[in-house]
Amino acid sequence: MNPRNPSTVLSLKHQFRRALLPRPRPSAEGVNGPLVVAGMFRTANGIGRAARSCMEALQAEGLAPLAVDLSQLFSQIDSDANVSLSGMIPGPGTIIVFANPPELERALFGLGLRRWQNWRVIGAWAWELPVAPPSWRAQCALVSEVWAPSAFVNEAFERAFDCPVKTVPLYVPVLPAATEALQPETPDGPLRLLTLADARSSFVRKNVLGAMDFFTKAFASGEDVRLVVKCRNLDLFKTWRADITAYLHQDSRIELIDGTLDHAEHAALLRRCNAILSCHRSEGFGLHLAEAMASGRSVAATGWSGNMQFMSPENAFLFDYTLIPVADQDGVYSDVKGAVWAEPDTRSVIQTLRAMHAEPAERLRRAKKARQDIALSLNARAFTDALSNH
Repeated sequence: MNPRNPSTVLSLKHQFRRALLPRPRPSAEGVNGPLVVAGMFRTANGIGRAARSCMEALQAEGLAPLAVDLSQLFSQIDSDANVSLSGMIPGPGTIIVFANPPELERALFGLGLRRWQNWRVIGAWAWELPVAPPSWRAQCALVSEVWAPSAFVNEAFERAFDCPVKTVPLYVPVLPAATEALQPETPDGPLRLLTLADARSSFVRKNVLGAMDFFTKAFASGEDVRLVVKCRNLDLFKTWRADITAYLHQDSRIELIDGTLDHAEHAALLRRCNAILSCHRSEGFGLHLAEAMASGRSVAATGWSGNMQFMSPENAFLFDYTLIPVADQDGVYSDVKGAVWAEPDTRSVIQTLRAMHAEPAERLRRAKKARQDIALSLNARAFTDALSNH
């Protein structure tokens, strides 16, 4: 080994830093010591919103967790935290870290966790495919256990990892209809669809272009329907922007919103739309879908992957699909071999969209059922049960 080689020096630094990281203690009953939730609270991406969901759940269960922000560490600041942030405190205690394995070492080191501290470290990891990345396995040595947001992801993790894995669905509060600012859908009015995606979260997986194509095929040009395409980070992907722009020129009923919305702006957008459209090829959970259902909006989505944690034919419109090998031209999943995802069936999507347009009363019925089901299945108790090893 040549100590003057830059790659050798980098490797030695990495080994030294990893040696300083804590050896997490095994999970125990309940919470011993302080409870910390670490995550990117100041970003609107999925893992940042998942950390806020965890905080809300623990607080709803009467606990007093500390929120320690990782946004600046990872240069992911694009929104307000919406929670009171704290500095890191000495251990021992329990810390839930919302950072995937590629960022975990940096997160733990940045938090100041060291091997002489006795922390219970929980890795809340997000993933979207039925096969977990092999490179993630090494990071299991740094956590006491792993939390997966759905049974779909849990199965992938359990096959790949040798540490305890628990299914802990995200908490999505359902407010009483009489008190919430966003009223549930009414049984009249034309179909107003909304599809959402973050371009940095695999545009191919989110299949926004598919949603736009299905919309143009389902409805003749004179029909009073609308589709809003809400994206983030689209300027980072010029080809995708060009493809979307082509659809905008083809059909004036399609509108594009590109940017990060705050909570009030997002609620205003939902008020303009009465149904959510997701032609995804795979979801680890689908928080935006669950939030829409909790808000009284009907949802039409591919009937496969993590969203089936809370969706059924009774509370949502589900598309048929065919499983095909994963192919992402942006290389997001290049390290995963042999994985499949869903290709929505064109006929099924078109028939579903036409039925949603023709039968608003059925949209309302499923939207009401969705609110009821979300309140039962995505409640705060899942987090405290996981902490207590129930």
